[in-house]
Amino acid sequence: MNVDLSNPPQGMDLDESRTTSNVVLVSVLFSLSALFVGLRLLTRLRYQRKPLGLDDYVMSAGLVLNAANMVCCLAGGYYGLGKHAWALSAYSMRKIGIIYFAFLFIYAWSVCVIKFSILIFYRRIFGMSWLGWWCIFLTTSYLLTHHIVLPLFAKPLSYYWDRAHGVEGEMRVNEAKVGIPFPSPILETDMMAQFILGMAIINMIGDICILFVPIRKVLALQLGKTHKLAVIVTFLLGSFVCFSSLYRIIVIVRYGSSVDMSWARSEVFIWSSVEPSVGIISGCLPTLRPLLTHILEKTGYKSGGSGSGRAGSEGGRHVETISKKRTRKIETREVFDETMGTQFEVDGDTDRYMNWRTDEESAAKHGNG
Repeated sequence: MNVDLSNPPQGMDLDESRTTSNVVLVSVLFSLSALFVGLRLLTRLRYQRKPLGLDDYVMSAGLVLNAANMVCCLAGGYYGLGKHAWALSAYSMRKIGIIYFAFLFIYAWSVCVIKFSILIFYRRIFGMSWLGWWCIFLTTSYLLTHHIVLPLFAKPLSYYWDRAHGVEGEMRVNEAKVGIPFPSPILETDMMAQFILGMAIINMIGDICILFVPIRKVLALQLGKTHKLAVIVTFLLGSFVCFSSLYRIIVIVRYGSSVDMSWARSEVFIWSSVEPSVGIISGCLPTLRPLLTHILEKTGYKSGGSGSGRAGSEGGRHVETISKKRTRKIETREVFDETMGTQFEVDGDTDRYMNWRTDEESAAKHGNG
């Protein structure tokens, strides 16, 4: 594909640039994601006084990968990402193409590692359901597909970022067709854009499935309506990442076939960086309740309702997660204090306990009675 960049379209402002706004947005969102990971670790170590869990380490790795996302955006901006292609040199366009190709791998790793952290966290609290395993399978398949398919697009591979400049090579999958059920010039022009679009749709489906992993468990608990709603809303905060995924798909469809690649790709870069940052923030929010409780206590606010009291204000208690096949003990203040499961409190030589059952278990008990 040879693109004539010597004559810009009539009326195009070659001084127009998105670079500064892109850099600011990416930097602010990364800083927020780093702040939330820091608060998560602080909560775990200082207020729960417990060692970091596997989900904490994996989320920290996701933050490092998100930093690599930001570096790609900053490097792209340095070479002119966010400006019109006709305002850039062939050298700058080539550099942007290389950065973009590398960014596809880094982005895939970042969103998948963040999802793994969230799923590990859910497993620690609820155990693993078939939906959780399906999410792990879908996320792993998404990551492996990137690593298998992307290197096969061009021969030599460098032809992908050099093809706009008359370099010899071939796009080995140009003849392939992707059955995406809506019209788009992407389907006829650029198989790479087709692939990215298809993977973005799969990625969003995975986000939606992960969102429902804890909801199904919480709905099965026999809690007061207000308490249950509060827990559900906490998990539904993760829906923000679904909106980010959806808008990224819209951006890919809108700009995927543009020849003004340095301008069009800038928005793809941005929303591919927004998504993991929002994912990190959403994944950390459910872990911050002990910190919020501490802040409220410091300001003189005392929470009431079910689950408050001595056992809720002291760390070190245990909660058994509810699962059809097995139960596990976790620390009371890890997530929702005494929100779910069976709480054991040691008072001298006597074990006192309070039991919350799932709705199904409660109905079965009353039916047998």
